[in-house]
Amino acid sequence: MKIARNRKGIALGVVLMAIFVITLLILGAYFTNIQEYRLGNNSLLQTRAMSSADYGHAVVYQTWDKSWNTFKNGTTFVRAYTPGDGGIDTVRITKLNNLSFLVVSEGRAGGGMRSGARRRAGMLLRLNMPTINIRAAIMTSGNLTIGGSTALSGKDSVPAGWSCPPAGAPVAGAIVPKASNFSYGGSCKAMSCIAGTPLLDTTKVASDTNSYFNYGSLHWSDMVAMADKQVTGTQTNVGPSTSAGACRTADNKNWGDPNRAVPAGLCESYFPIVYSPGDLSINGNVGQGILLVNGNLSIQGNFTFDGPVIVRGTVKLTGTGNHINGAVLAANVIDSTATSSMTGNSAIQYSSCANAQALLRTALPTKAPQRGWAEMF
Repeated sequence: MKIARNRKGIALGVVLMAIFVITLLILGAYFTNIQEYRLGNNSLLQTRAMSSADYGHAVVYQTWDKSWNTFKNGTTFVRAYTPGDGGIDTVRITKLNNLSFLVVSEGRAGGGMRSGARRRAGMLLRLNMPTINIRAAIMTSGNLTIGGSTALSGKDSVPAGWSCPPAGAPVAGAIVPKASNFSYGGSCKAMSCIAGTPLLDTTKVASDTNSYFNYGSLHWSDMVAMADKQVTGTQTNVGPSTSAGACRTADNKNWGDPNRAVPAGLCESYFPIVYSPGDLSINGNVGQGILLVNGNLSIQGNFTFDGPVIVRGTVKLTGTGNHINGAVLAANVIDSTATSSMTGNSAIQYSSCANAQALLRTALPTKAPQRGWAEMF
């Protein structure tokens, strides 16, 4: 007889080995999924952080505050924005020189050390300031008549109370294409009411439309597009207005405050570009900035404006108390036979200070053409 014996098999070992291998596979898959989730979440947070940084750049560029233009070189100021997706953006704006700014935007997304992301990018902006070649207190391509007790001066002057460099060299009192385009009368005998070097200049520049409508890299249409206000018809009682301790820039009759007081007025730093699509008539009181008129301009009395005045038609100053500190360019392209005139006791005073301040304070930024944007980390 054969005696049955217990035989040791390998089934249990195989089963245990299989369970071990399957466990390793499950753990590996779980670890891989966790890593992919973390990588994906980190990539999403990084993208959101960079999106927040770009958002800050876009907001600063598209809603540029023109009061920043006059900050001292080296000044750094901070603005914070919330894109709306839970991110936070901090923008540091540093003025490098008179026309250049460095905008560093830092975007953050998520929270904590392991579940947050931070990205930073820099943008270089340069103020696209209009360049107007002003050669006289008034220049026109048409006829110009001076009468009454008016005053016309090409001697550089600094408006009362303004902080500006010393006055520069004088310019011509008036520029017309030909001597026959100019006439005078009233108390202005022998051009005694005109000052400048020379008193009257005749040059073909006065007939060149580029002198009136091209401003460096900008043109008339660009300036119109940059306008802060649009007015037409008759404007009376133009002057600064305030509300709740702030300058009311939304008021269409608020063209800034050229008067300088102590303490400073709330609208002294407001220099708008005012555009009229047609003829414009003004009767009082004060304004500053750049005035563009796509028609004829008539100033009828007691109005003071500091800055350049550019008109496609003619300019007529009548009555008393009219005073323009800056310069007047009358292209006279609407009716070449029309005449610009000054009567009463009006005055046009050339001021490089008023012109420069108005041009600087109305400039908008443009991105540097090369290396204007860089990711910092």
